[in-house]
Amino acid sequence: MDSIDKLLAQLKVEYEPGKAVTPQQSNLDDIESLNTPASKSESIIDNILAEVKTDIEEQATSKNLPTPPNYQLIKPNLNQLPPDILPSFIAEEPQSKSVIDNILAEVKADVEEQAAAEELQKQEQLKQERLRQAKIKAQKLEALRKKAQAWLDKLDPFSAEGLWFERFAEGYPSKLDAAIEYLQDNQ
Repeated sequence: MDSIDKLLAQLKVEYEPGKAVTPQQSNLDDIESLNTPASKSESIIDNILAEVKTDIEEQATSKNLPTPPNYQLIKPNLNQLPPDILPSFIAEEPQSKSVIDNILAEVKADVEEQAAAEELQKQEQLKQERLRQAKIKAQKLEALRKKAQAWLDKLDPFSAEGLWFERFAEGYPSKLDAAIEYLQDNQ
């Protein structure tokens, strides 16, 4: 604040050359200006701002610098910055963004939970289907076993078919297994 007061005092000295103003007097003048009508204080501020602007423009032209409106905005390439400096350039996310992130995280969790439940249901259905297929296969095998046993009971061991079957059954652990294989191939 002290430097601003000094700057204002200098500007007032320049603005009113016949009157030397010290920082304490400047403060008193500022307090008195608060009691004056607003239009007077606004015009003083406008005059001071105009003088500051002309001073800056004069300094810029004397040093061959571009005037302030000609400055261009240069965006830094953040990929070229060292990693320890980079976090200081990244602004913190606003609060509303974190709310959106929370909502998105909840939705994502719900979708993943639903997908996991569907996957579990599919696996359970596959397991049930395998059990059903295994039962059907066992029932067919049992029916074929009964049919093979009935065929063996009717088979005359001394007939041509019976003698052939005796030689065929030699490669199987039992005559029933050979009869099941024979009936499966002939169906």
